[in-house]
Amino acid sequence: MRDKIRGILKFVVALAIPSLLIYFWVSAQKMAEVAVKDFKEEKNAHPDQTATTVTNYELKEVDDANTVKWHLQAKSGKMQAETKDVALSEVKVEYFDGPKLKMRMSAPLGWANESTRLVQLQSDDKNHVICEGEEGKSRMEASKVELTKDNSFRAMGGVNILWPGVAKVTGDNAVGHLDKGAQLEKIKIVGNTHSFMGHM
Repeated sequence: MRDKIRGILKFVVALAIPSLLIYFWVSAQKMAEVAVKDFKEEKNAHPDQTATTVTNYELKEVDDANTVKWHLQAKSGKMQAETKDVALSEVKVEYFDGPKLKMRMSAPLGWANESTRLVQLQSDDKNHVICEGEEGKSRMEASKVELTKDNSFRAMGGVNILWPGVAKVTGDNAVGHLDKGAQLEKIKIVGNTHSFMGHM
């Protein structure tokens, strides 16, 4: 009789172990489903803040006397928090000589870095990057223009520079500098270069 009871107990214990394992597994799965649901609700309520989008984005650089050297405006800017890189749309950059506007640039797309103040203007399928000097004295078109902190620029992709009534120069790439009066100077154009002199 004792052996019979011992056998029944062993059988019950043998059945109880898998039953307990199944119970714990089902409970753990339900707890995981609840945790995932709570996480998704929290993420929807408080989205990840690694990127911030700003409407009417602005960035400017000032000199030691707090005079604006250049002012960038964009319809929108999406900034990556870690790198301070900003993806821009419908961009305008204005260069000043004191209070006077000397050059205006526009592009459908762009990129800027809030820490380094580096700016890159880019074309799209319909519009080029356009740079216009004071009172239409000069005009440059390109697919991409990079602006650096020391007022140097690099234009790439189908560069056209026009000085109305004087000359037109075309090429693949151009590098140059904006002087204190925000005029194009020390320009070097390379690759498939052509120039036209006279009335344009």
